[in-house]
Amino acid sequence: MMIKRVTRLLAMAAAIQMTSMSAFAEKIDECNTDSCINYFEQYRTAAKRGHSLAMLTLGQFYHHGYGTPKNEKMALKYFKKAARAGYTSGQFKAGYIYMTSKELQDIDDARDYLEKAAKYEYDGADFLLGMMYLDEKYGVQDLSLADDHFAKSYARKYEQIPNVIKFITAKYETPEKAFPKLYAKMNKKPLVAKKDGELAWYDDNVEVITITSPPLQTTFNKQLMTFRKGIKATGTRFKGKTCAERLTCLQRADIADSTDFANLFLQGFTGKEVNGG
Repeated sequence: MMIKRVTRLLAMAAAIQMTSMSAFAEKIDECNTDSCINYFEQYRTAAKRGHSLAMLTLGQFYHHGYGTPKNEKMALKYFKKAARAGYTSGQFKAGYIYMTSKELQDIDDARDYLEKAAKYEYDGADFLLGMMYLDEKYGVQDLSLADDHFAKSYARKYEQIPNVIKFITAKYETPEKAFPKLYAKMNKKPLVAKKDGELAWYDDNVEVITITSPPLQTTFNKQLMTFRKGIKATGTRFKGKTCAERLTCLQRADIADSTDFANLFLQGFTGKEVNGG
């Protein structure tokens, strides 16, 4: 009986890992058509000219194999460049690769990047930090920190949290003591048990507005139009950004030039850009 229970828990943990990690690899699919290769070449040129949004997109092209063979090392390189330029999504994606890559894994760097993204409430950052502190395999297990990050993810109704709760409820004899912050959130707004035994989010009567993103090519074309304008010196050490647009001036980690069409940009992982304010 004990062996079956352990096997079931391991299978559940693996399922959470696979579904949560794969959820961050949507939107842009692998593509090697002439059109995709052409977009890749144009974005690579724009990135060389210093356009930070082009660096972020180029990282996704390398990560997903869009117009180029998949290359995690190059994807990480450009995500880090985008992170340095002020994109929270670049911080998140660099952290994601450092956490999950077999060849490039560096948990210390993963934690640093994800904590920066979580500070600005980037969707998914707290969840990955929670998984990092929950799972022994990352070498930094700390249930108190896992509890803190999962509680924040619960408050935002992150999609994989019901699976995590199901897992820790099965693994720990007194999960409410091991994860007091998470269970306090649950007590205020409990999950709903479905007929099949799965847990689902509560109905908070908040109107859900569905926004349909434009086709990838439309987004790419609009971005490429802005890149042709060139980058002007602005009096800061960052090309193409005024002091009013920089992290060092406004203490914000995700500031995009209005001409970058940041809100139209399709994320390679789940999550959205933080508007700041």
